[in-house]
Amino acid sequence: MNIDLLYALKKLPLILSYIHVTLWISICSMAATLVFSLLITIIRYYKIRVLTPIANAYIDLFRGTPLLTQMFFIYYGLAQIIPLFREMQPITAAILVLALNASAYTTENMRSALESVPRGQTEAGLAVGMTDLQVMWHIILPQATKVAVPVLANDFIALLKNSSMAFTLGVREIMGEASLVGNAGFRFFEAYLDAFVIYFCLSKVIGLGQKYLEKRFSIQGRKA
Repeated sequence: MNIDLLYALKKLPLILSYIHVTLWISICSMAATLVFSLLITIIRYYKIRVLTPIANAYIDLFRGTPLLTQMFFIYYGLAQIIPLFREMQPITAAILVLALNASAYTTENMRSALESVPRGQTEAGLAVGMTDLQVMWHIILPQATKVAVPVLANDFIALLKNSSMAFTLGVREIMGEASLVGNAGFRFFEAYLDAFVIYFCLSKVIGLGQKYLEKRFSIQGRKA
């Protein structure tokens, strides 16, 4: 079968028209990831007795199993035993699983960021009467954010790429539309080439944003 690059060019706008779905999944997943990761990180940072073993088990579980398996288990498996999951939309399930999976990795970046703040500052805050929560909110988090934000861009790129797995649940995003286009015209090379190019360009744009953030926070750090 001959490769038809004109066909790929013709179908590119159609596949590209679903970029908003991919970005929506990625952004929502990242927002949920930040919440989950922060909770897990704080639990492990303060070594909360009851919750720390649970947090560690959660990390091991989601790091030790494939993302696709997690998606199928939560969307198809849990739906058989938990009524709530039967009503869950495919895109919601994809966002949830992506966030749960990413949190197991992002929490390590957040933990490193928190530990980059000297312990002496925590002790100083406690010495003047601040609570642990106040120290975390007013002293640790503002400084840790400067370390974490540039690194979190890598996590967002990973989420963006992993969002392509959502099509296995029936979500019509970039990869899902590329699959439909490929099946419709039996032009799988051209359709997936379009998806390949779109994901690559998105990753490069986010990568440029990451470099900008790294430069910006580096300048602020020198001024401080």
